[in-house]
Amino acid sequence: MMVLDGLEAKTGDFRLGPIDLQLPTGASHALLGPSGAGKSTLLKLLLGLEIPSAGEIRFKGKEISQTPVEVRGFGYLPQHLALFPHLDVVANLRYGLKARGLHGDPYEQHLQRLIEATGIAPLLKRKPETLSGGERQRVALVRALAPKPELLLLDEPFSALDPALRRELWDLTRSLQRLEGTTMLLITHDMEEAFALADRIHLIIGGKIRQEGTPAELWEHPADLESARYLGLRNLFRIQSFDRDSLRIRLEGFPQELIVARENWPVTAPKWCAIRAENLRFVQPEENVPNRLTLRAVHRSGPGVDYWNLYDADGKLLLEMKGVAEDSPETQQRTVILPPKHLLLFP
Repeated sequence: MMVLDGLEAKTGDFRLGPIDLQLPTGASHALLGPSGAGKSTLLKLLLGLEIPSAGEIRFKGKEISQTPVEVRGFGYLPQHLALFPHLDVVANLRYGLKARGLHGDPYEQHLQRLIEATGIAPLLKRKPETLSGGERQRVALVRALAPKPELLLLDEPFSALDPALRRELWDLTRSLQRLEGTTMLLITHDMEEAFALADRIHLIIGGKIRQEGTPAELWEHPADLESARYLGLRNLFRIQSFDRDSLRIRLEGFPQELIVARENWPVTAPKWCAIRAENLRFVQPEENVPNRLTLRAVHRSGPGVDYWNLYDADGKLLLEMKGVAEDSPETQQRTVILPPKHLLLFP
């Protein structure tokens, strides 16, 4: 297990930490956050390219914050892949094994399994410059896994690929990580990528870990307002007043009070309310359900998904809604509900 305990670093005016983090063995993790959040700094600390100003990095119980890069022996897949242009594919694949003095049948058999699993056997005699983007990604991934690293660090290696190829490489990487049982940490600003590849996500904003948990936990219950915004919550509203006893709130711009599920109330006074676009739903006008609003719905089509902009009587955009595609006029009056269990409250 990798454990970060009170880890800190300072670069210019930017301060990282303190970071307390655990990466259990064999799991896939993602460090997710915007540019400038501290992801690259933390990656350099893990690789041994920088030394922390405070705190510890422990791997398998041993403190390694001062240990040189080459001694740590972690696998690394950088953003630009860093394949050697003067070497053919097979020489690139063997480079890490040779540099670490790893040889013998177990490593050869392991390398051959990786080559077969990724389908790169026809590429072994070619130079990197002759490969497509997806082929280079596969070669770089096999090279990183060939020495059987106990920890694999990925620094946004899929960012330059088109969406279809990215998803294909996500699936392959996830499959190999599970097959190898490698502990993996993906550095990314792409929420979809983090959700596709990680068992657990560590959300970093402003040099601090704001939240960690499964993809579902982060999606359904962001820790705070800034995390909610980063995780794609667009329906955000100021709370004008609230009554904790009756579980009711009044939001700016809303014609009526709304009920919020008891388990969604924070300990401190709530200041903001949010609901995901996909958690809104249409109902029949006569249905007797809480948090029901009649609004003008303007329809926008997407691939297999419908989107609506929902306007109040004064023509002000109130809500954005996302749902399964249906036959619907482009503009019409619709009754929408905001389910109490999906209304999220933030201090």
